[in-house]
Amino acid sequence: MTAVSAARSRADPIPGIDLADPDPMRTPALDRVFTELRREHPVFWHGQKSRRGFWSVIRYAETVRVYRDTGTFTATHGMTIDSLRPDQDPATGMMVEVTDPPEHRRLRRGIGAFFADGVVGDLAPAIDDYVRALLIDIRDRGGEVDFVDAVAGRVPTHAAGLLLGLPSDDLEWITTRTSQVFLSGPKVDSGSDFRAEAEQANSELLGYFAKLVRAAKRGSGTGGLVQRLAAGTATRDGLTTGEVILNALNLAIGGTQTTRNLLTNLMHALLQFPEAFQALRDDPSAVPTAVEEAVRFANPVRHLTRVAMRDVELAGRDVRAGDPVVVWPRSANRDETVFRQPHVFDIRRHPNPHIGFAAGPHSCPGTGLARAQLRATLHCMLEVFTGAEPAGPAELVPSNFLHGYARLPVRFTAGS
Repeated sequence: MTAVSAARSRADPIPGIDLADPDPMRTPALDRVFTELRREHPVFWHGQKSRRGFWSVIRYAETVRVYRDTGTFTATHGMTIDSLRPDQDPATGMMVEVTDPPEHRRLRRGIGAFFADGVVGDLAPAIDDYVRALLIDIRDRGGEVDFVDAVAGRVPTHAAGLLLGLPSDDLEWITTRTSQVFLSGPKVDSGSDFRAEAEQANSELLGYFAKLVRAAKRGSGTGGLVQRLAAGTATRDGLTTGEVILNALNLAIGGTQTTRNLLTNLMHALLQFPEAFQALRDDPSAVPTAVEEAVRFANPVRHLTRVAMRDVELAGRDVRAGDPVVVWPRSANRDETVFRQPHVFDIRRHPNPHIGFAAGPHSCPGTGLARAQLRATLHCMLEVFTGAEPAGPAELVPSNFLHGYARLPVRFTAGS
């Protein structure tokens, strides 16, 4: 490649837009920008702005390729723009999220059995009962709530507590800390940066899970995945103590925060498309396809990062070994060449080959548990309420990694 063609390949088509900016108010504008870019620039160089330059992958086909080709696009340098490193992440080889095959398969086996359909099926009744009790309490208190505080912030932590065996007295503390991990950008009131708060929360959670795992190894745990993984450290095929700590932390953060924001985005979609709520009441059998549409349309993950291991061509662009590569699944899940009317929340969408849980070796291990929570929330809302409407201005989470709501006031209507 000549110097001229190399420069042309790395021309930034959006020099005035910083995709690493955590300002959440830009989301609708970015959706329009990505829609325009997908036609001519499905892969483009995002020049250095607040972060070092990186390749942005915004079309479905190329996103799937990056996800699946772990030999070319490695996850070992961090999973977000803020955590991306020129060297390997210190947790590489120990935490499944930042480890590639073949070592990834050993770690995934260590936790995968606990997410099997039978395990999730055993937890589903308890999740259903918990969600129903929350919603009945909301109805009895008049129906007007902050959906984040009253539902979305509680259900995933309860489910994670059931799965991991977390002490019930600790769940509120865990909810607060995990909600801070992916914050970024300046605080309006103080001028300080949310990332310092995020790093502190991550450090406190790491200390908490280290203490929990050590207690579980002494046999004083509360049961659940953490205690079973800790017990396995004594066997040849089990994870090490460090691996158990890191993966328990990863599951707790991922399981609570992605599902929390997915639930808030689903509720916002129902407010944005009120005909969908009524259609689901008329035909509750559409809940399973509505859940899949929520994972596509309302998915909270803005981006995930990889680093090229070798020189490779991607959508006509020459990506060099060592280049950061950032996929934008929200854009890929709105690719007009794959999804008809992609900006519509269609509860009967079929087919729906979304990549809301990623794809390939690094696909989310907790998909069954996330779906169970979405199903429970939808089914119980349809049983308890006849409708919902906004009850005040929503407040988005300040994060360049997650799209979701810090506050979502909702007024539910109960049947007479």
